[in-house]
Amino acid sequence: MMRSRAALRPLRRALDAPQREIGTLILLRHGQSIWNGTTATFTGWCDVALTPRGRSQAIEAGELLGERGYGSKITDVFTSELERAYETAALAMTAIEQHGGHRNPRTVRDPRLNERHYGCVQGVCKGDAMLLSYFGEAQVKSWRRSMRGKPPPLDESHPHWRPPPAPATESLADCQARVLACYEDCVKPALFAGPDRTVLLVAHSNTLRGLMASIDGVPDADVPSLHVPNSVPILYRFDETSRELVSRKYAPLEKGSAAGSHARWLLSSRNLIRLRSALAPGGVLTRALFDALDENGDRMLTADEIKLGVRKLLGDDQGSKRVIQRRFNATASPSRPSSSASCAT
Repeated sequence: MMRSRAALRPLRRALDAPQREIGTLILLRHGQSIWNGTTATFTGWCDVALTPRGRSQAIEAGELLGERGYGSKITDVFTSELERAYETAALAMTAIEQHGGHRNPRTVRDPRLNERHYGCVQGVCKGDAMLLSYFGEAQVKSWRRSMRGKPPPLDESHPHWRPPPAPATESLADCQARVLACYEDCVKPALFAGPDRTVLLVAHSNTLRGLMASIDGVPDADVPSLHVPNSVPILYRFDETSRELVSRKYAPLEKGSAAGSHARWLLSSRNLIRLRSALAPGGVLTRALFDALDENGDRMLTADEIKLGVRKLLGDDQGSKRVIQRRFNATASPSRPSSSASCAT
């Protein structure tokens, strides 16, 4: 009898402990724009529209959030001043409302959430032969895949010139700095303004990349490689009291790296298609998953390691097993994606 009572003490302590109040930050990249995909253009602050596919992606993201119960939880929506972001936010919220959303969240547009400014190359195809010939492939790559590199500034003669306070050019570090200022000034106060708050932030690949890097403590060298697909909801959960992340940090992309993420991606049979490039051999998610499952670091996976690893990865996410099994069944044997082509010159 005494042993039975002793065994129950941890359970009683758990039941008596106060329940944590969780704040949820949902990050969402806009749907496909007319300069995404095969056009592969330096878009930056150019205010281009969504494609029909991009609008469909925004609606799908809202439907997914509604299906997962976030419709009645979202208290605030933050987005950039660019059409492709705020239209994605509007379409997603309309879809969410159709799944029970009724809190009528406030919406804030902030230019600090605008995409990274690409200076004089805004509006130019990334694979343009004249661009690569004039600046050199190594230079163009450094603008795209480093924290400090930035294209030459544009001036009043440029067709996509905007007067100050719009920047004339930016590095990824410059973009990250203004995004983090917005996060500290506006987003965090909304996220921690009360119990169980949920904030939706709809922005762009580089702005979200910079924010995620800060939240997860990603080294500068790894930030340009962070993968942010169109219209796939990315969730971070915080303890409202301590303001610390409550989700376990997933494995880094490379052994010995300080990178990794506390984020949880909401996947469906539809948005999973947009992750295929990351899941392809050598893709960032493939390597992250491999490292997470490789318990002894021998670069070989056994059946036991896979089973144990999957259980650990899903351990703090209620219902994940059912969701992943359902989505896996719906997307079994997906066809291989076609590679994106650069703009014709």
